[in-house]
Amino acid sequence: MDESLINAVRTILSDVESTVPYAVGTFFNNRGLNIDLDRKDEQLASAPSNMGFVLSVFNGEHFEEFASDIINKDHLVNFCRAALDTVKIKKQKHILTPSAGGDRSFRTAEKIDPESVSLQEKMDLLRERRARILSGKNVVNCAVSYSEESSTKIFITHNGVVREEIRRISHFLVAYVSRGNGVKYDYFSTGGTGGYELIELPEDAIDGIISTGNRLLESEHIEPGFYDVVGTPEIAGLIAHEAFGHGVETDMYLQDRARSRDYLGKNIASELVSIIDDPSLPGGYGSYFIDDEGNIARATYIIKKGKFIQGLTHKYASAVLGLPSTANGRRESFARKIYTRMSNTFFKPGVDNPDDIIASIDRGVYLIKGLSGMEDPKGWGIQVLVLYGKEIKNGKITEKLFSPLGITGYVPDLLKSISMVGEDFKIDVGICGKGHKEYVPVSSGGPHIKTRVRLG
Repeated sequence: MDESLINAVRTILSDVESTVPYAVGTFFNNRGLNIDLDRKDEQLASAPSNMGFVLSVFNGEHFEEFASDIINKDHLVNFCRAALDTVKIKKQKHILTPSAGGDRSFRTAEKIDPESVSLQEKMDLLRERRARILSGKNVVNCAVSYSEESSTKIFITHNGVVREEIRRISHFLVAYVSRGNGVKYDYFSTGGTGGYELIELPEDAIDGIISTGNRLLESEHIEPGFYDVVGTPEIAGLIAHEAFGHGVETDMYLQDRARSRDYLGKNIASELVSIIDDPSLPGGYGSYFIDDEGNIARATYIIKKGKFIQGLTHKYASAVLGLPSTANGRRESFARKIYTRMSNTFFKPGVDNPDDIIASIDRGVYLIKGLSGMEDPKGWGIQVLVLYGKEIKNGKITEKLFSPLGITGYVPDLLKSISMVGEDFKIDVGICGKGHKEYVPVSSGGPHIKTRVRLG
């Protein structure tokens, strides 16, 4: 990025510091690579360049934003001055939390720069993994995908410039199996913030999804009802994300669309439950150093020992609602508005050994891999789809598999029913939309948990 352009924007912001309550400029530049393979096809695409500039101005009552994809000094100087001339300053109703000041730079740590690995090497590796899956028993198709993204952000105020460079890697493998009377599948995923080293797989990853896919051909449908269950970290994360994630994004409070607002400061879960959103978590796919409003990333306790401590905020929600500021103002791209969004959302580990959690159940289900979830922030209902689960009988996992499974229930009931929390911890890779749009990278996870839910 041309330093003279950055300095020009900073000068303009300094000129209006005394007349505008709040004004910042942000440059965004995202680029990447996506590779998708199945039995017959190979698709290779560079992620479309997403480079642009946003001028955000608070007029005392609300934000006015102006965006441009023309990154040229003369253009942007005129663009900013013309935009500022249109802003009508009003009597200030809300006080915004200041953004990070000073000059700082952040960059993702990586062992292997993905750009140092040739496209041919990447394709060879993915083709080899495809061949391994397709050679498996009863495998009729597969999906092998890889993506890398480089995201650069330069946040400019009158008193500082904060720079952020983030690298994200994701890798998915799916094995589809059939004996001619239906298709089942299993998957494996890996990734996070970091370098090409994140594409490494455990030795048993491919054999594992082929084996489980074949076993799922013999899976049964579960009899609907309430069950004691143990959820893997993936299932725990899906519950955290859906149960106490979207419903505490406080821009929902501004529209009176989230019931959680009525429970701030109240006990809402088992005292064993703590749920955290942490964009500063090392390696998380949803991690960042500053949010899109210039706030330094830090952890937020949403629930602590069963009590609902606080929701997630962006600047406007924090100011209007009088809630503590968190670093959760995010936008899909320079062309989209800011929303309050999750980052890495997870249950905090507890003290229980996962084997002891399973051993504590006489009759129940070990829930293993998630598919999707949906929540009703106003009514606090939750639905989570699970790829499969294993029967637990007399404290031991049996060979009986149930697939697919659905968790339904009322969020406080589910969280209050959590009676054991594992000492382990793992997070996954995901993309989250807000109302079927506004997609941003996220992670969710935690330890093994024991609870009681309705399965069907």
